[in-house]
Amino acid sequence: MTAIYRSARRDEIPTLAGIFLTGLADFLKSHGIPPASYAQADVERLYEHLFDTGIFEVAELDGKVVGFAAGISRDELWFLSMFWFLPEHKLHGYGRPLIEHVWLIARSRGATTFATWSSIDFTAVSAYLRLDLMPAGPIFTFAGPVLRVPIATEDVVVSPLDPVQASGIDHIVRGTPRSPDHAFWQKRGVPGFLLEIAGRTAGYFYVENGNIGPAAWLDEADGPALVTSAILKAREQAPQIKLIALGLNQTALRAATAAGLKLISAAHFMRSESFGRLEQYLPSGPGLF
Repeated sequence: MTAIYRSARRDEIPTLAGIFLTGLADFLKSHGIPPASYAQADVERLYEHLFDTGIFEVAELDGKVVGFAAGISRDELWFLSMFWFLPEHKLHGYGRPLIEHVWLIARSRGATTFATWSSIDFTAVSAYLRLDLMPAGPIFTFAGPVLRVPIATEDVVVSPLDPVQASGIDHIVRGTPRSPDHAFWQKRGVPGFLLEIAGRTAGYFYVENGNIGPAAWLDEADGPALVTSAILKAREQAPQIKLIALGLNQTALRAATAAGLKLISAAHFMRSESFGRLEQYLPSGPGLF
């Protein structure tokens, strides 16, 4: 059967969220990973944002959408956010044409640097390698109660975040500003915080219901203070917290381990070339990185 590859429609977002939830549940079960608890409404909100600010393409068979790929372009940086198929339509040759289709669109819009958060699925990793995305280390997710409470630095001041400041920090640390994403988090009411050390801006972090990220700091030496502040703020919000760190970010890995958090999952960070200062960054998750 020949697939049709086309742009998604806004009214298809609930269907696409359902494909993600079905595909994710199948992936987790097949790899012996505990089930995830994503709410359909939360997924749909994210997909609305991806639809409005990125690229969202689907694979259609006989009038039915069976898979999709979506991602965001922020200046020259393209991040592949989502690439999912219904389980019964995986491994039938539909994925590679879809992902190549999306890549061509991204290039036509000025993308020159590509990255993604890949699962441990060998088929997905192979697809990204064929697109010349090379492994740049693992992505570790830590979670659990803070068993050993870190000590805050005395000259640290935490204040409400100005998204303009955050986007400026992103320009340096992440390699490109991302004002649409900060607007999305602000609209959702996700608490964001600016960190100052001895009167100078050091970085920012978001924490929602104990979940840390994104976060970024301008000077490598300020990493311990920022991650400590984020952990303490997360602990105020919830008895169980979560922190995601790239393998490049040894500061965050050490802080999570020192706090007694448990390593609960791993993924792959893949990119076409180096960008930013990602050893000074904590991602928000696979949707917006």
